[in-house]
Amino acid sequence: MDEIGNRLRRRAVVLDLGGARLPENADASWFGHVGICAPGEDWPFWNGRPMVPLCQLNLKEMPFRPPYLEDIDAIAVFVDEEDLPDGAANGQGWLVRTYRDLDSLVPLPSPGSFSVRPFPLFARVVDDDFPCWDDVPIELPEDIADQYEVLFTNSGGLKLGGWPTLVQSEICWAPFSQHPARPEYVFQIDSTEKANWSWGDQGVAYIGRGTVLGSTDVWTLSWQCY
Repeated sequence: MDEIGNRLRRRAVVLDLGGARLPENADASWFGHVGICAPGEDWPFWNGRPMVPLCQLNLKEMPFRPPYLEDIDAIAVFVDEEDLPDGAANGQGWLVRTYRDLDSLVPLPSPGSFSVRPFPLFARVVDDDFPCWDDVPIELPEDIADQYEVLFTNSGGLKLGGWPTLVQSEICWAPFSQHPARPEYVFQIDSTEKANWSWGDQGVAYIGRGTVLGSTDVWTLSWQCY
């Protein structure tokens, strides 16, 4: 079993919604709040509505940077609250902004309040994050397969790296898992009652990044719910 664990485990950074201790720096990691942008950027709108600020992630403060995030200093994620995206391209009902130079960013004024509640995020490392059953890439002995979900744990939550927390099946990057950028899973944003946010019925959203030459700045979103 140790050999199987060694083949399957990945390291992840899980970001927990914090309490009373608020960070002093404007570029700190938050759920439900985005307060920085590149010069010249404005608050994103969709169908005349300001998008909800889902999270602001300062990768320079993380214990380590998972694959596909080594060249990025900060990430901001927005989404349209009334019409959750379904296979749409980045910027169409949802938006991922990435920044390679944290020092060049400026304050981003908010257009108002949102139903999602803001909380600072605090990182912790998960050394042993394992795939959900549909993502297991190797054949398992029958005795291990029968107990897989007991023996090998997948960590949920807002998570960088590791394995995605699947709700229904393996991730389908639209269209029909044949996306030309060949995205790979990078991080996930879970539903959270604490912050009053849910992807449908307690779902999870997965953010992918293109791996094809010339498409590494292509970001994709897929989500599943119960």
